[in-house]
Amino acid sequence: MENGIAVITVPLTEWKELKSQMGSIAKSLLDIKNKGQKEFLSPKEAMEILKCSRNTLQSYIDKGFFNVTKMKSEKYSKVIIKRADIDFFIQSRA
Repeated sequence: MENGIAVITVPLTEWKELKSQMGSIAKSLLDIKNKGQKEFLSPKEAMEILKCSRNTLQSYIDKGFFNVTKMKSEKYSKVIIKRADIDFFIQSRA
């Protein structure tokens, strides 16, 4: 190893599992970092943070970038999005 580079072969299934675990760890770290801030955001707050339109936000949700939670009440249901998911999305796109 004169040049300081090592090549390691990892099965694809193990690589995908590691990648998923790293994503979960990153989201957990963002949860810890964001203590004291709102844990869940309304779609309007999410759009302000992402600087996008409602259609773009819906596209991100449809593609699976964000998991939404529906809070049901007697008259209507409210959609909320986890702040950590939004922060993770922003960091992964940077």
